[in-house]
Amino acid sequence: MLGFRRSYRQRVVMPLVSRFFAVLAVLAALAPGLAEAASCASSAPGEKVRLVSVGVRLDIVLADGRVIYFPTIEPPRATAAEPDAPQDVVRQLTALLQDKSLILQRLGAADRWGRIPARLSIDGESEAVDETLIAAGLAMVSADPGACGLNVKAAETAARAARAGIWSDPAFAVLTAEDLTVFPPRAGTLAIVEGRARSFGHGFSRTYINLGDRRGSVTLVIAKRYRPAFDRAGFDEKSLANRRIRARGVVEMGGAPQIDLFHPAQIEFMEEAPRAGGSAQADSPARH
Repeated sequence: MLGFRRSYRQRVVMPLVSRFFAVLAVLAALAPGLAEAASCASSAPGEKVRLVSVGVRLDIVLADGRVIYFPTIEPPRATAAEPDAPQDVVRQLTALLQDKSLILQRLGAADRWGRIPARLSIDGESEAVDETLIAAGLAMVSADPGACGLNVKAAETAARAARAGIWSDPAFAVLTAEDLTVFPPRAGTLAIVEGRARSFGHGFSRTYINLGDRRGSVTLVIAKRYRPAFDRAGFDEKSLANRRIRARGVVEMGGAPQIDLFHPAQIEFMEEAPRAGGSAQADSPARH
């Protein structure tokens, strides 16, 4: 465990770098992605800081007393296969950052607990710490990774393809909307679900996207106040109809599996829009 930096660079991170840049090159062709990457790179000037400790939710206490967190990362959780996973990630991250000169880039205002959303890197290295963790399969991307979402999502895609770290654990497997049996065990956890947008429903304050044809199918729910943002991002009903999509969010179990969506970054297309007289291309580079 304490040889984290060297071993993960050799066994996991370095083999993923080429995949990461390949995915990034494709995504960079998308104008929204370019704007997002630029926003991440120029959010705030960097400052040198030092680590004091790492919490179990990856909150980082700095020598000057500030507490920062990575908005791009979902905190690690224990699973049946890896019951000590949160503590292991804390140890490995501590070993990576301890006694290093770190560069802090603030990404926004402090939250209600006083934690500052930030991007952190080791002085002299270009790869951010959150990207290293995700590329090594030690964590998954949060539901709303914000301005730095492009890089971390590309790193996660590569890690998932390589079945690195958590992606070899069944508790993190991508869920298929057609198989309803896989949802109850994942209730209350962040998950990725894949399915085709078969139909839509409307309530007084919500829009429903049904990823199946039968009663009890998986439903994505968008509150009325968030709907304009999804429409602006190209996720309106016309664009989504019969498209295969991937959604990221917390699984809730009621009469049927449900995932609430509050930001367009939670959805991505898994195939291109059908062309006139042609069919969609499955699993082409997704937007958003």
